[in-house]
Amino acid sequence: MKLFIAILIILPLCMLSQNHREYKFKNRLSFSLDPAYAPFYHGVASGDPLDTAVIIWTRVTPSGQVDSILVEWQMALDTNFTQIVKFGQKWTRANRDFTVKIDVGGLSPNTWYFYRFKAFNLYSIIGRTKTLPAESSSFDNFRIAFIGGTNYNNGYYNALNTLTMKNNIDLIIHNGDYIYEYETNHYGTHPDRELSPNWECITLEDYRMRYAHYRLDPDMRLAHQQYPWIVTYDDHETANNSWKDGAENHQTNEGNWIDRKHAGQQAFYEWIPIREINDPQNPDNKIHRLFKIGKLARLFCLDTRLEGRDDPNGLGIDDPNKTILGTKQYNWLTNELYKSQYTDTCTWKILVNQVMISPLLIAGQVVNKDQWDGYRYERQRLLNYLYGWNIKNTVVTTGDIHTSWACDVPNQTIGQYGPNGQGVGTVEFVSPSITSPSISFGGGIGASAIYASNAHIRWVDLEHRGYYILDIRPNKVQADWFFVDDINNYGGTNEYNAQSWYVLLNENFIRQSSVFALPIHSNPPFAPFLPIQTSVAHLTHNYSNDLVLLSLAPNPFKQIINLQLYSKNIEDAQLELIDINGKVVFNKKVILGLHDLEYLQLMIPENLAPGTYNLFINTNKNIISRTLIKYE
Repeated sequence: MKLFIAILIILPLCMLSQNHREYKFKNRLSFSLDPAYAPFYHGVASGDPLDTAVIIWTRVTPSGQVDSILVEWQMALDTNFTQIVKFGQKWTRANRDFTVKIDVGGLSPNTWYFYRFKAFNLYSIIGRTKTLPAESSSFDNFRIAFIGGTNYNNGYYNALNTLTMKNNIDLIIHNGDYIYEYETNHYGTHPDRELSPNWECITLEDYRMRYAHYRLDPDMRLAHQQYPWIVTYDDHETANNSWKDGAENHQTNEGNWIDRKHAGQQAFYEWIPIREINDPQNPDNKIHRLFKIGKLARLFCLDTRLEGRDDPNGLGIDDPNKTILGTKQYNWLTNELYKSQYTDTCTWKILVNQVMISPLLIAGQVVNKDQWDGYRYERQRLLNYLYGWNIKNTVVTTGDIHTSWACDVPNQTIGQYGPNGQGVGTVEFVSPSITSPSISFGGGIGASAIYASNAHIRWVDLEHRGYYILDIRPNKVQADWFFVDDINNYGGTNEYNAQSWYVLLNENFIRQSSVFALPIHSNPPFAPFLPIQTSVAHLTHNYSNDLVLLSLAPNPFKQIINLQLYSKNIEDAQLELIDINGKVVFNKKVILGLHDLEYLQLMIPENLAPGTYNLFINTNKNIISRTLIKYE
């Protein structure tokens, strides 16, 4: 992705209520750890909805030395939980980073639900979620917000906040780049948005800590609380420009790529409300999957990144042996497309895809081989399948590129492209980033170069951040882009409708709309913004959890121990590692509370004998202890 931005830089040379924020942003707690949420500091989330089931998620921060925590959960039709429809218990353990994921089944189709968790006799914040319409039902309107590029280090999630507060969508889809693996200030330089850990993520502990940091953001937490999400990973959940056997941002001195890939995938599955398949034939928990929105639409969630992708710089772009999907996923996709057309007879087939499928050429040359342009043979094969089997009403949705695009996708087999459907294989809508760096040029020079070489690209914006809402109806699918004017300052941003494009039933090419689509159906009120055991007034009181250890890893350890700490006060702390005989074998003095969160890396002497040790974190008012195991 970053390579494409660099290439484009060279080319020119050749308004809404936000009441939930009122209490949160008066002190530095707002961007770190809010005691009101204890012990569920990372909030709640839901995802992968079906017509009778949905995943609900939370994470419990242990209050002491524990290996497992029993968590209760409830799902109801109301926020007072007087109409509970499902409930249960589940143990969470350190080997899942104390995350909890429940696949709640036996639900009613097309229904809003409220859910909550309980641990240590404290309730989580209440979440709101929704099931999909019944598979065989007709449905007149379904609205999905498409987002991507949530780069914490590059700014505030103002666009995510304005989206959430609309309360007029059914679902959020994240096309990937949920986190970024880079060290602080490598791909984002906002002074108040430093990362945890501040080094590049390579190990499972690194990726876990990065997700934990992102999920403390109040706008991210709110969006997960109020809507179900479908999330797919792109490259930065592991490393930039990755494929199944490597990545541009993975070097030989960073260990084995497969180990790193699996670490990133495991942290993704732990922290994202995605349905996991315990299938021996699917050891990597592949993420391509299908969602059915009644008879109105099918969502084909693809993995164009890690499952089958060959090295983009390996075989030639027209080599028939080069694949971006892999054989199994390609066969799954084409079989399901056929079924959706002729067996299920649904109207719209929507491909949820990471990288641009539309050709992007400058002076006849491919600009970015990381997208489908680098796999031109397989793209043509897929387009020919759609044409040959008369698979109608397909729409491709895309992220990755941090910018906004509305495109007809040409199929050279049909004939020369024309803007009224001649030679068009499908259409594509690309979402901008929420915060990730965009591509901005003075005077629209970059866009002009793109238009000059790509007649099928009907609209492009290379500068603004935001999202689009896909409004799906039996006769039309419309994408409405909304931009915000500021990500550098928190709150108070202005949002506006930038462009709207649509495709009509059986037409296969896009037209511009002068107005954005309005929903047919209304949503219920939001779930309460605060946990039920607290209130806005309580936030001014003192809390007993002035010192919180959010994570400690790895354990067992060899030499390095990573800590994620929150301290309400600025104070000295003594860190001591003590052996079973009571001898201090390591100590370090630090100052806590200078930053929102403290991320400490302890380098334990290499000659320390293997065995059991106790780590004490001692301030004037609080002591935290953990038992650790050192191995050879």
